[in-house]
Amino acid sequence: MMLRARTGLIAFFAYVGSWLPVSYAGPEQPILVEIDASQAPLHVLHIKETIVLPQQQRTLVFSKWLPGEHGPTGPLNDLVDLHFESKGKPVAWQRDPLDLYAFHLQLPNTTNEVVARFRYVTGAAGRGSPSPASASAKVLVVKGNQVLLYPQNGKAADVRVRAAVTLPPGWNLATALGTLTSAGPKTTFASTTLETFIDSPILAGAHSKLWDLTPAGGPTHRLFAAADSEEALLIKAETLAGYRKLVLETGALFGARPYRHYTFLVALSDRIAHGGLEHHESSDNRVFEDTFIDESRLLFRSALLPHEMAHAWNGKLRRPTGLVTANYQQPYDTSLLWVYEGLTSFLGEVLAARAGLRTADEARDMLAITAAGMDATSGRAWRSLGDTATSAQVYAPTLRAWRSSRRGLDYYPEMYLVWLQVDALIRQLTNDSKSLDDFCKAFYGITTGKPAVLPYDRLDVVKALNNVVPFDWEKFFRGKIDSVVPRASDEALQALGWKLVWKDEPSKSFRAIEAASKETNLMFSLGVAVSEEGLVADVVGGSPAALAGVAPAMQIVAINGRRFSTAKLRSAVQATVKRGAVELIVENGDFFSTKKIVWRQGNRYPSLQREASRPDRLSALFKPLQN
Repeated sequence: MMLRARTGLIAFFAYVGSWLPVSYAGPEQPILVEIDASQAPLHVLHIKETIVLPQQQRTLVFSKWLPGEHGPTGPLNDLVDLHFESKGKPVAWQRDPLDLYAFHLQLPNTTNEVVARFRYVTGAAGRGSPSPASASAKVLVVKGNQVLLYPQNGKAADVRVRAAVTLPPGWNLATALGTLTSAGPKTTFASTTLETFIDSPILAGAHSKLWDLTPAGGPTHRLFAAADSEEALLIKAETLAGYRKLVLETGALFGARPYRHYTFLVALSDRIAHGGLEHHESSDNRVFEDTFIDESRLLFRSALLPHEMAHAWNGKLRRPTGLVTANYQQPYDTSLLWVYEGLTSFLGEVLAARAGLRTADEARDMLAITAAGMDATSGRAWRSLGDTATSAQVYAPTLRAWRSSRRGLDYYPEMYLVWLQVDALIRQLTNDSKSLDDFCKAFYGITTGKPAVLPYDRLDVVKALNNVVPFDWEKFFRGKIDSVVPRASDEALQALGWKLVWKDEPSKSFRAIEAASKETNLMFSLGVAVSEEGLVADVVGGSPAALAGVAPAMQIVAINGRRFSTAKLRSAVQATVKRGAVELIVENGDFFSTKKIVWRQGNRYPSLQREASRPDRLSALFKPLQN
């Protein structure tokens, strides 16, 4: 972990190196990377690399398959103005016609040293797009894969990198990279492996703050936030207490920590791609600017940091064999993402409740929304849950329109339900003496002393569960993962002692999700989701809206003869109890038509209700391990 403050250097490790001039004595010399981020507010990074290629090697590559993104999402679109030179003379290059991420150099046989210069222009689109935004005028996220070309076929654990970054004046930064020196706006990092460099993003900003979350006895845990405004950093005391509790709860759950130190990196901006990405000793979390100070936004993202931290164990330390590759050009086998991401979804939700980042009511409401959402996904009639994991690289950038019919990355939310049922089964089979916590401690609670990767396969997961309690877990997963399942919620919720019911008013959690997505979610009544501007975002196949001929990308102009507004839409749905239908005027390209949606049940919003005849295993699951 590293932090540099305005007042000077804050280092958590002793300095063991310095920035070297461009001179090499052998093939093990590191790639030198100079990142000029002084124009970050203009969304531009200037990169200079000095590379000694292995003998007879004349090809450099840009990272294609990115850890944690599970697909060939390397932002090649944003690499521009690429030039090479050697000993002061230009070097011609040609892109490989089959592997567009590879660049062949016409380098003289008399040298194997080359200097690469290019610009990385951060885009304006969301995460998963070919050009995800990673900078605003006040905040910057630098990922190692964005600023580095490396020798083709090089092993990420063997190639070494030494980097330096120059920020705009007055900006601070944080990263999980180790040793550093600082001179004005320039920070220099010690030599490390390519694997560690790409695994250690840098967060920087004009407005930033550092909080210490270290538990008694360590190791060091920090929260570093960079924001578009000072006001955005006014985190509430109870939220900070929740993050401190999160550190304690993860320690109690897993029993060992697979890192030397840990840094939560939180970017607070409306102008960058939102989401989270896991790393061994840090997590890259990007949220709306007012997330810390807006109750709805905070609730919406309350499981983000727990989710990404849980990945330090599930995804970074223990990783499916299909996701363990020598470098970032080799394709992934994503078929076990239902463990990698699905179990982490479970852990993120549970840890958010245990840490007090959500109340018990909020945690149950979020579960109700997940259960109802999975039941209302019409694509489940033709695709198995496992297929959503296997095909993640294709469906990851799926558009919002027709998502219900396609299925999206359902191995995230639906596997929350499946792992809930696993926990309930373990409790039932052991008379509540064991739970999924026991599996987590045995499977993930491994002390390594430093970041490491321990691969596993499906059989390993089944064996570990059987060590907790004997059961036909393989048959269980075949039925849930490999088969087409009509509904997702019933068995899981019943096993927990709860059931899904409907109310005519949304919960606070439901409103928070609507506010964040900027959509009116009527998927459980009319079967449609509508943007604030009246654009139909998605329609559930076979729903009243679909039967009426409403389709994604249509624009709602009027509701029951009056101009569209979200308030009028909700009122019209509630009025169907008496009226029996909602009449829409929609614009479809250049054409207008009237759609009559037949519906008589008013607004329907999901909620959970206790079944008194069954043990309440959900409340037991959400109970903190640390008092």
